[in-house]
Amino acid sequence: MRIEPTLSRISAFAGLVTLLSSGSTWAGGPPAPEDLVKPGLAAETASISAEATLWVDLHLAVKPGWHVYWQNPGDSGLPTSIDWKLPPDFSPGPINWPVPEHFVQNGIGNYGYAGIVDLLVPINVPNTSAPGQTALFEAEASWLSCSDICIPGGQNLSLSLPIAERSAPDPSTAQLFAAARRHLPAPAPFETRFASTGSYFRLVVPSSAVAQMRNPTGMFFPVKESLIDAAAKPRTERDSDGLAILLPKASDVRSAPATLDGVLSLRGEDGAERAFEISANPIPGVPAEGGIVWWQALLLAFLGGVVLNAMPCVFPILSLKLLSVAQQAHGHRSERRKRGF
Repeated sequence: MRIEPTLSRISAFAGLVTLLSSGSTWAGGPPAPEDLVKPGLAAETASISAEATLWVDLHLAVKPGWHVYWQNPGDSGLPTSIDWKLPPDFSPGPINWPVPEHFVQNGIGNYGYAGIVDLLVPINVPNTSAPGQTALFEAEASWLSCSDICIPGGQNLSLSLPIAERSAPDPSTAQLFAAARRHLPAPAPFETRFASTGSYFRLVVPSSAVAQMRNPTGMFFPVKESLIDAAAKPRTERDSDGLAILLPKASDVRSAPATLDGVLSLRGEDGAERAFEISANPIPGVPAEGGIVWWQALLLAFLGGVVLNAMPCVFPILSLKLLSVAQQAHGHRSERRKRGF
């Protein structure tokens, strides 16, 4: 089965024709795909057992000066994918993505990886697996490597493991998997909130997340595409409750998402780093676009009408003022929407 294909990513692949056409500027032509990324497939255990979970690592060694992509590639690019061919009833889980890096080149922002990349995938072993047999795991890995140009690459990889009564760890891959897990974001043990104001999403991180970090800054990698301007640099502010990260919206964002999902990377001035998987809910009571919300304007208008009818000789000017405030607030909000703020 193909992991995580989307129509938008397929259409993005068509744009490679333009990128590859610039390869003529390279002396001797563009580099060969096999020279840019060296792939490998490794298992965490030397044998597997029924009803267990086998962890497999797609290991990519990327040539210096080049990068491959995260699950959300940003403004352009394609994420690495794996097409599995497994024994009957074996089923792969999703890729466990390590914390990505932020790349900006020629005004285009991307999320991805340079150097060594380890993509961990869990594979469920069925209870029908009989000891004494051998299981063959085949993976067709595909990626897009980019520098000044982008070149697609891929390779068929495989490994065989014996089925035993109990899974046996493989000492030769222990350090590889331990290092790969250190680069995975941890589930956030704290609650994050966000507000959609003007041209920014304001992500509020509690003080417990940045405790003992000196002058922390934050970077957010959204899972959803076309939500945040990937080329823009977020701005970090100290908040009374911790840290606030201002994330510039993508130009075509028209409404706020129900939740802001992704990876939050925090870094202190002293080099301390922490990364978490978060799903931020909207801040209660904060208008989606700032200013006064429709129900508040309606409430003010209603109260103004009540006052006008109850005491027409004393408070007519006050009620009209309330109605004016409500109308102005609604008008300002409509104007901001027209201008894209």
